[in-house]
Amino acid sequence: MQNLLAPLADCEVRYLVGGQGPSLLCLHPASGVRITPALEELMQSFTIYLPTLPGFDGTAPPRVAATVPLLGRWIGEFIDTVIGGPVRVAGHSFGGWVASWLAVQRPALVGSLVLQCPAGFWPPDMPRPAADPATQLARTYAHPERRRAETKSDEVIAANRRLAVEYGACLACDDALVARLAQLELPVLLLHGRQDGVVPMESARRVQEAIPHARLVWVDDAAHNIEVDQPDVYTRLVKQFLLADARPA
Repeated sequence: MQNLLAPLADCEVRYLVGGQGPSLLCLHPASGVRITPALEELMQSFTIYLPTLPGFDGTAPPRVAATVPLLGRWIGEFIDTVIGGPVRVAGHSFGGWVASWLAVQRPALVGSLVLQCPAGFWPPDMPRPAADPATQLARTYAHPERRRAETKSDEVIAANRRLAVEYGACLACDDALVARLAQLELPVLLLHGRQDGVVPMESARRVQEAIPHARLVWVDDAAHNIEVDQPDVYTRLVKQFLLADARPA
């Protein structure tokens, strides 16, 4: 994949691009960008654009204080500048939260939307668990042995975690976003691992209630990172959905 830089009004966005076929914008979780076998498989069918959200993975922070809605606007500017729209969009966890804001703010830019265990929809009446790094691996992966070797430095990992805490990451209850989801008319695929220990199943149900036409798929033997736990299932579902249901991109 090519490693490029897109200058925007308030920040610079580093991004990777590669593959063949229609454009697919992928937004990473709070742990940052990772190239998975599932992503490489999708590159056989799509041209993948993989931006690093400003401040993550050691990139330069934005020139103004960032919020998740503002990240969504910047990704809209990125699409305008680099890709053109509408474009297929897939967001994982924190990236799903950003993708959702992109979709409600700039719906004409999004041809279809895949949300993999999206953050930002914590049920308002559910207690927030205490952060426990010791159990993070087990809560994130049903099959941690399928992960690729870590390539990020300890400093980058720690900085990503601090950013995740600042944004609220998976524990956020974004009522302003939920109130706007019903306006979405584009195709939406919602994927949630049955063993997800990071984002509760109630969050997925909350999204589906807000977007009645969204297709919700529960993925067996998968936790918070479906594309690692069940790569074949993930790529099959995503390709079938994006190639069948998306507006042209």
